[in-house]
Amino acid sequence: MKKPMITLVSVLTALNVLTACGGGTNPSAKATPDSGAAPSTASTGPVNLTFWHAMGGANEEVVKKVAQTFNDTVGKEKGIVITPVFQGSYGDLMKKVRAAVQAKDVKNLPDIVQSPASETAYMKDIPYVVPAQTLADQDSSFRIADLEPNVVASFSYNGKLIGVPFANSTILLYYNKNLFKEAGLNPEQPPATIDELGQFAAKLTKKNGTQASQWGFSGTPELYHLSSWIGMQGGYIGNNKNGRTNTMTAVEFDSNGTMKKLMTEWKKAVGYGGIQTGADTNQNEEFAAGKLAMFMNSTAGLKGVLNAVGGKFEVGTAFLPKVDAGDKGGVAVGGSALYTMDRGDKAKIDAAREYMKYSTSAETQFVWHSGTGYFPVNLKTYDLPDMKAHLDKNPLFKTAINQLHASSPDTQEPMNAVSSEISTAMKEEILAYVTDKKDIDKAITSMATRINKALADYNRANGKN
Repeated sequence: MKKPMITLVSVLTALNVLTACGGGTNPSAKATPDSGAAPSTASTGPVNLTFWHAMGGANEEVVKKVAQTFNDTVGKEKGIVITPVFQGSYGDLMKKVRAAVQAKDVKNLPDIVQSPASETAYMKDIPYVVPAQTLADQDSSFRIADLEPNVVASFSYNGKLIGVPFANSTILLYYNKNLFKEAGLNPEQPPATIDELGQFAAKLTKKNGTQASQWGFSGTPELYHLSSWIGMQGGYIGNNKNGRTNTMTAVEFDSNGTMKKLMTEWKKAVGYGGIQTGADTNQNEEFAAGKLAMFMNSTAGLKGVLNAVGGKFEVGTAFLPKVDAGDKGGVAVGGSALYTMDRGDKAKIDAAREYMKYSTSAETQFVWHSGTGYFPVNLKTYDLPDMKAHLDKNPLFKTAINQLHASSPDTQEPMNAVSSEISTAMKEEILAYVTDKKDIDKAITSMATRINKALADYNRANGKN
């Protein structure tokens, strides 16, 4: 199998698709006997798998090429054909999954589905999902131990892997090195804390009266950011270790002091005058146009940012600024995982396991990383000569990898089914405090009350209480 993998790297590199754009257990699946052999195709022909995904643009091309190379190599050997089908955004894709699950329409479910980290709590409770742990336990060559521990933790519940990590990322600070130089700042020393972020942003902002022609930083904290800012302080957003040891039923940030510390530092940073917050702006576009000096974005957005900038100025990447200089927890993992659906055909489950192994292999993960910007989920990818050469040629990619490896596996997004409600409550209450509409204690109390109600309503409706 090694030889076809190397061929994949060569083929995709030549094609230059290197442009980037982001439990319930099944009893029948657990009872599936160990099988490392290829599915039988004696009289029925190849085992055909449908793969629903949400990777658009250039990323979709990489998904297609990886699938095609699987079909031409491992698939050809074992009698498996996988067909990737783009389903739009994560939201569009999950609407279709939820509709089929609610209607118990197993016939119209895919064999493999890509789901974002924010939907892990929902996915683990779908009765048709075959947990990744079950697949790995059936095949000794499916090595979870080779995968990034932070990423494994992100998609695990009670120590058992639910989904197979696929397109994973963290959050980075992007900045314009040319504007740093113009402002008298050292472009090789980006802000390390939120307080420094505020100070730097003030120096990088250009205003004519109350109108800014250039902002130092733009952004409004929501769950995506706060998962890291709370976690790096050593705290959890919600109880039961963010819902990973048992159902998340209430928040903890209101009592462990992490939210108050974060909000205090954030308001102080905004007070320096260089942070645009609460505004609905296209940060990528503003940054590429040279009108925004710093912003936060996914590590998977690096190639897209570089393409948009087009060499007009030098781009820098940095770790997410800490709440406090002494914080050691690092950042949370985002992105998505692949889930195998049990549609009553063991041959398809076995075939899906082969694709899961293939998609997480060291060689395939190099192709995925270099073609999209998502970091590789397989630790052995870093041993590949192609990967070492890639990082030497593209040092900006090292920032995301170094930050990931400096982060604790305990720093994670909360596992719950009301992430949208949590994010909205956080965003609105922090903004109310920053704009002096509420004092900090009232804002935090209101935030906690809103989130706890959303959790209670969902858990009650779904028999989780």
